[in-house]
Amino acid sequence: MNKLTRHTRRARPQTASQRSKFITSLVMTLVALFWLVRPALAHEAPEGSEWVMADWMFLSFILFAGAALVVFLLALKAGLLSNLEDAKYYILDIEEEDYYTPEWAETGGDA
Repeated sequence: MNKLTRHTRRARPQTASQRSKFITSLVMTLVALFWLVRPALAHEAPEGSEWVMADWMFLSFILFAGAALVVFLLALKAGLLSNLEDAKYYILDIEEEDYYTPEWAETGGDA
């Protein structure tokens, strides 16, 4: 036993009446706490309201998916998605500064 526990520990044991009073006060405190919190546990939501958010999420998905489908069909009808093989070569012909290759790799040196 170290010095701290020796000096902080009480020499006399608790009696049964002290334990009983402690348990009674603990139970009464918990009951009072739950009694005060009880109104917060209740809610006044109508029946079936837990699905309201799911309904809005589903409707939003349907709207965005429908809009994306319409835009895709319009692009397909306008011919923007035809001949994609030749479209990639046009992007490769654009001249721009090379930001990705380090200078040492262009000169042929090692890292």
